[in-house]
Amino acid sequence: MPRRWLRKRRISIRSLLALTSGGLVLIATVTVLWIALKASSANTIELLNDRMVLILDGIEYEVRDKLDSAGSLVDGISREIQTPYFHAVTPNEILDALTVVLATAPDVSVLIYWDRNMVRRGIYRDKDGTLKRLPQGVEADPRTRSRLSSIPLGADHIWGEPSVEGGNTYLNVVTRIASTDADVAFVGAAVSLDQFSRFVASVGKLYDATAFILYGEGKLMAHPQFSEAADNASYGVIPTSESTDPVIVNLDKGVPIVFMQAARARGVEVERVDIEDTRYIVLSRWVPGYGKEPLAIGAYYRQTQLSDSMQRLLTSAIAGFVVVVIAVIAAFVLGGYVSRPIRRLAESASGVARLEIDTTSRPRGSAIAELDQQARAFNLMLDGLKVFETYVPRQLVQRLIALGGETSVASETREITVMFTDIASFTMISDRMGAEETAAFLNRHFGMLADCIRGENGSIDKYIGDAVMAFWGAPDRQDDHAARAVQAARCIAEVIAADNRRRAGKGLKPVRMRIGLHSGPAVVGNIGAPGRVNYTIVGDTVNVAQRIEALGHKLDAGADVTVLMSARTASEAGIGADGEAVGEHTLAGVPYPVPVVRLRARETATRPPAQAASTTAPTTGP
Repeated sequence: MPRRWLRKRRISIRSLLALTSGGLVLIATVTVLWIALKASSANTIELLNDRMVLILDGIEYEVRDKLDSAGSLVDGISREIQTPYFHAVTPNEILDALTVVLATAPDVSVLIYWDRNMVRRGIYRDKDGTLKRLPQGVEADPRTRSRLSSIPLGADHIWGEPSVEGGNTYLNVVTRIASTDADVAFVGAAVSLDQFSRFVASVGKLYDATAFILYGEGKLMAHPQFSEAADNASYGVIPTSESTDPVIVNLDKGVPIVFMQAARARGVEVERVDIEDTRYIVLSRWVPGYGKEPLAIGAYYRQTQLSDSMQRLLTSAIAGFVVVVIAVIAAFVLGGYVSRPIRRLAESASGVARLEIDTTSRPRGSAIAELDQQARAFNLMLDGLKVFETYVPRQLVQRLIALGGETSVASETREITVMFTDIASFTMISDRMGAEETAAFLNRHFGMLADCIRGENGSIDKYIGDAVMAFWGAPDRQDDHAARAVQAARCIAEVIAADNRRRAGKGLKPVRMRIGLHSGPAVVGNIGAPGRVNYTIVGDTVNVAQRIEALGHKLDAGADVTVLMSARTASEAGIGADGEAVGEHTLAGVPYPVPVVRLRARETATRPPAQAASTTAPTTGP
């Protein structure tokens, strides 16, 4: 009765997960929101450390990236100009080269150079992004000459003080050319400060803060107020006292916050600035190396703005953590219930993947409808595969899967060795047996041959009446395919001789066989019509192997198994004295004579003479 009830009342996995996970999420959300609305406590500045430092790290990274790009650019141009591959000689050619370089450096606003006469020329990026040339070359003034002359030869690039040109303020970097065939003495680049103001403005919006950059003590270089100026407005580095931001104006009145050790350990100074009744938290960090005075990157928040949100976040996190723990425990229990049948199915599927159809366990049913349906479908598939493997060579399928599935069956030309076997006078033998007895005889015979062929990693292509066609060298690449085929032929000769001894003991006539081997190129892969293909081989090599096997009736030396092969196979297999050359033979359908070698038997099979057999003894049977 319970099992019948389960079959009728199976619950879907979707409903089960919705009732459990959905309910837990709902409980967690309501709980966190309720606690967040009730939360209010004192300010916890330490929780802001990581967020504050992250903001400064982001600003510093952007500043360094833009400025280092400019420095690296002038160094690279300097090296390029000093190579013998730099062919720009005239000012126009040099400016054309600089234009190409500037087009690949979006963070750089201006590229300039001075010739040996201290005449400056260059390329700049207009506000709309187009690249234009600076006005006709201008001779450097005495101050610029003095500054440039002070740069030592071979030194790295040097940053100068912010300069104003064309209504824009730039940070510029210059390097000196040691020697060059071109008329270039100095190369410089400049970065517009409006880029930094736009950047700090975007950072402020992202983190709900106000970011800024100082140039030295008491000089404001980048601030959101600059990015909000009219397009035609110009600005430069201004004293902090002239800023419209009251916090910037009062930076020098900041009081250090002593308990912000975590931020201070990472090079961040944290101060509070009081403006009337509002307290602000100000963070700053010095960044040297970009001029005579270091840069200071900074950001500030209203203290109440930060403390309230951080405290609510902390309280909600604690409540959420408790709910998550409960959810994890419940999910763990539920997951075990759901995963057990899935795991059993996966283990069974692994057995199918290895083509272990006979030993693969059958998954049991489940109370979950989808899993129960999956188990029943799998068992039906397993029954179908058991029938299917009767007609498909398992060993070949396993090897094709191991070699990569579909990619391994693409048709291609390979060097292979082909084997054909045939039972001598089988028609006469089968005429004396019934259908069932003939089938039993052939099944036993093919079983012995298959063991020998598979033992040498050969592939059975097909059974043709009483004959077997097999090959080596595909789908696996086998450099010793000929030797493997010869060894398989030896094995067949041995098992047939042993079986004939068994048959003689039962009063049955011996079975005599012919085997033909040939090595050469053949097309291997999927051959056939859509929906019905075989992994097989085609080509002249197959035809020659079959003709050599048929030649066995002429070159029978009296052994139970006559093994003939082409001289090419004998050579590649290295059979040496075990082979007996039996001359060149013209084979049907082969336009050239084929030298044939007969394999000598290592042990001569002993067969009773014909007259020794009783006239009443059976002559057929398995």
